[in-house]
Amino acid sequence: MKRVCSISAVFLIIAYVIFRENAPSSSVYVIPGDHSENFVKEFSRRFDDKDEVWLVLGNRGITNYYVERFSKNWIFWADHLSADNIGISGNFLNLENWSHVSKILPKKVKYIAADFNELVDYPGRNDIIVSAKEVLDIDGIFCIEDVYNNKEGMFEHFTDKDFQMLSQDFDIKYAVYDGYVSALPYTSSQSSSKRLDMYKGLETMILRLSSTKAEEKKKLLPCITKALYDRSSSIDKKLTEKLVRNIVTSPRLVRLIQKYENLIEKSNKITVDFEKEEKEITALKSEISRFEKVGNIVDSASKKLSTFTFFNNLSTVFGKGSSKDIQEKLNEDQNKLSSHEENLKELKTQLKFIKKDSDAIRDEILKCNEESYEKFERDEYLKPYLKYKKIELDDIIKNSKRASKEFWREYGSSDGGAISEIEFLSKELEKSWSPDVLIQNEVPIEHIKSKDRRRMADKSRIVIMFIKKRDQQSDVN
Repeated sequence: MKRVCSISAVFLIIAYVIFRENAPSSSVYVIPGDHSENFVKEFSRRFDDKDEVWLVLGNRGITNYYVERFSKNWIFWADHLSADNIGISGNFLNLENWSHVSKILPKKVKYIAADFNELVDYPGRNDIIVSAKEVLDIDGIFCIEDVYNNKEGMFEHFTDKDFQMLSQDFDIKYAVYDGYVSALPYTSSQSSSKRLDMYKGLETMILRLSSTKAEEKKKLLPCITKALYDRSSSIDKKLTEKLVRNIVTSPRLVRLIQKYENLIEKSNKITVDFEKEEKEITALKSEISRFEKVGNIVDSASKKLSTFTFFNNLSTVFGKGSSKDIQEKLNEDQNKLSSHEENLKELKTQLKFIKKDSDAIRDEILKCNEESYEKFERDEYLKPYLKYKKIELDDIIKNSKRASKEFWREYGSSDGGAISEIEFLSKELEKSWSPDVLIQNEVPIEHIKSKDRRRMADKSRIVIMFIKKRDQQSDVN
């Protein structure tokens, strides 16, 4: 019976796979399939009046958080698309499909992004990137994200050999991920950290626009909306300080501060116990000293006075029965003293280790703070805001707590749905994004590979841009 069930299960799995590969798609175009005519018709209806088409790889169309933001330029390519998305259903890891798609697309693509970076670990990743040039327009960008190990001085997935090979077909440029500049269209389930990255990226761009002269705003953001163009020049000091606080108050900084304060609280409690032990030891030493003096008196006086008369006198000093128990109490107090001294020694050791740990975390807080301002130092549009930089530990902690307090106060406010200035500007920023933003925020590879990484975290997220060379035009004709 078990064998029959196992065989049935295997056949069910095989049947599911066959069904998945051949299931009818709700998207406009299927590979392989017979819907190309409908796809071209729908594509033309939607994009003929658009200058650019942007393609997302690996998006399954499950949930599109930014449908309004992306609908004007995005198409999607994945195994299967939901009914409300125009795009390509099929396997983009199949190299032949890239050639097939290039012949069907009525217009070349300006920008390709790999959602959640499905490609970065794929063994044939480089071949896919090269194949993508068939659908890319001249100067079109294939964008993928990797992690740069600042300690090792190398990317985690791309090697120098990879870059050398890919440079035959592409110019390669880089940008530091900040949640807006890269703006990979994460339209599937988003983690809290991804959303937070997006918010900080939006706030950073608001600051950039605020410090930019009117004639330079379109250079910084080529597709800027009129509302954003007008409003970004009237951001007041109070809002500016709030934006800076939000940007530099990273989750890592908050965690480090919490850990630091927990250690300080623990240290304070141990210090109270330490001081109690010191008082106990002082009292015991005083008591023992009295007993020892009594012992000395006993030695000298017992020779002159009767033992009975002497110890009866002692009882008036040390209490009833003291004449019989002085030595026992002395021994008892000496044992207590030894125990308290051991406790004091243990507490002292604990304080020593806590201080070592708290000093290390304090240094991490300062390092994290420096790292948060690194983008302000290398970006000409953000340099004016360095005047708000906090340097002292107490000021950094207060600044972070204020930012967190403001966030939760606004998060829980019941203002009838009123839109704040930051929310308004952020919405306009989402409408204003284009691949040109990546190029405008390019960071030289020399900066990324700089040996002076003391202020940086161990790892940084880097956006790698493969820009199709102009001499590749003949390859797609």
